[in-house]
Amino acid sequence: MDLLAKVGIGAAILIIIFAGVLVFRYAVARPGPLSASQAQQIVQRDLRLSYPNATINVINVTPSTLSSGSWNVFVSLVYNATRPCPTVYLEQYDYPATGLVPSVANLYTQHCIIYGLSNTYLPYYTYLITSPEIAIAKSFNTSFPALVVYVNTYGYNSTNVYASHYQNLTLSRSVLPSGRSFIDVWLVNYTNVRAPYSEYVILNSSGSILFNYTLSR
Repeated sequence: MDLLAKVGIGAAILIIIFAGVLVFRYAVARPGPLSASQAQQIVQRDLRLSYPNATINVINVTPSTLSSGSWNVFVSLVYNATRPCPTVYLEQYDYPATGLVPSVANLYTQHCIIYGLSNTYLPYYTYLITSPEIAIAKSFNTSFPALVVYVNTYGYNSTNVYASHYQNLTLSRSVLPSGRSFIDVWLVNYTNVRAPYSEYVILNSSGSILFNYTLSR
């Protein structure tokens, strides 16, 4: 085989390889539009790396109004979720339009202060508790005597606090002999391993304490 034929064959092979790379790049490797689930996973993965001590909750994912194919990912970052005064940040990401930089970032509550509530011109009863962390913070920032005594006596850092929402809550007769039912309330439980009992408070949807009771441990 003469040199010219060899060069021709070599060139043909290179063309085939180059064409294959182009096909792979544009037909196989080229990513398609992100789904809502993919955008959410990317944002969550980045947040877990950036804030390893936070509890990350995705509140919702909606189509972006900024760019077609992008997604608004609304998340909460929670620190000390089971302490009397958890910290909650609310952030919104428009991904991939603005990358992994939050387009909205708000401090929702810290040190038992619910930001925006104290300065609002709306009637107090129009404020609605929408998360367990806010129910916890609201229960403690009322300075309710039983809760203050409990936490001061047994220790802030060893007191675990949990809140659950009930559309209908009926207390057992072991708690209240006459029995009682509540509608649309938060039940907040304060428990410390050093204490012989747990404190419970029931808050209405705007954060007022309706009832308090204790249970032996």
